Amino acid sequence: MVKIIAQAQELAIVERGYANQNGVSLQGMASFTCRDLGIDCPFEAHATTDNELMRKFIEHAESAHSMQVLPADVIFKVQNAIQK
Repeated sequence: MVKIIAQAQELAIVERGYANQNGVSLQGMASFTCRDLGIDCPFEAHATTDNELMRKFIEHAESAHSMQVLPADVIFKVQNAIQK
């Protein structure tokens, strides 16, 4: 069920013109990669808002980098690295 919802959300993003079929960021879309912080990690995320993008990064940081609590300086660096 969760996978179906995620696919529907991705389709809605494509249909609204925020991303193409490959998920490549288009105008109106915020993006972030771990590489933006100098972390050797292939993670990249795209979202329609900075808050949504930050939630995606926090989930990734917890699961992939074992960061249960993000220090304020990391959050600040992520916010500054978000590209629009």
